[in-house]
Amino acid sequence: MAGRRKAARPAKPAGKGAGRRKDPAEEGGRLTHDDVMRASATVDPALRRRSELLWDDRSPPTRGPKPALTPDDVVRAAMAIADEDGLGAVTMHAVSSRLGFTTMAVYRYFPSKEALYDAIVDAGLGRPPARSEPRATWRAEVAAWSHAKRRMLCARPWLAELPFVAAPHGPNWLLWLEALAESLSRTGLAAAELGQVLSIVDGYTRGASDTSISLARARARGVSEAEWAAAVGADLGRSIGDPRFPTFAAIITAPSDGRPRTIEESFDFGLQLVLDGIELYVSRTGS
Repeated sequence: MAGRRKAARPAKPAGKGAGRRKDPAEEGGRLTHDDVMRASATVDPALRRRSELLWDDRSPPTRGPKPALTPDDVVRAAMAIADEDGLGAVTMHAVSSRLGFTTMAVYRYFPSKEALYDAIVDAGLGRPPARSEPRATWRAEVAAWSHAKRRMLCARPWLAELPFVAAPHGPNWLLWLEALAESLSRTGLAAAELGQVLSIVDGYTRGASDTSISLARARARGVSEAEWAAAVGADLGRSIGDPRFPTFAAIITAPSDGRPRTIEESFDFGLQLVLDGIELYVSRTGS
């Protein structure tokens, strides 16, 4: 009940760590909504406003005249520019010119280029694909999730151009994590372990997609796959004969024992190793 005071607790003796607010996770506590709100209050106001713009409902008003320009119009135009020419081509002037409006009309919805970037990144992520019915095993679902996220990243290679440093994260970003977390929860692992395993799968998916994203970006700029492969191969070949890279040189000069894996097959090979490790851990812990 609002205004109700908690009973006073006996004072604890001063000692190591006295006076420091403890993280709820330090003693097995759970993060609460109040904890999140307190943390949000310490965020830089400009960054907090960018986050609010991502999470606010952008649905057009149901009453009154229909606006000539909506936030979603701006986002779609900015994404089209990014698809064609990369993230660096997305400027407030370029977007407003594409829409046929003044730059101030765009600023009305997005107070900065960074705020617009936040919106197109979340829109570019899209939503994770719906699960098929009947449900597959957790391992099959996680593999399907990983391949779907890889395809999404390759379809929007400009997503990799923006460093995700202190950037707000929107609802689509969280929906991808929710989908992965729900599938992994079927392993029976505890919540704290699920968080670690989720990071492993997501980290592998993003990291192992770098080569495919690089190829997708090259194609978007008119570079053929053969030209891209020749350039990458030339750089890797610099290790041969260089005393700084003996182990890597031995790897790339070793005789092939069959048809080399495609980029996608290599991605899946690594993914299966990750899933093997998770499955072994689940079996060992008796989850």
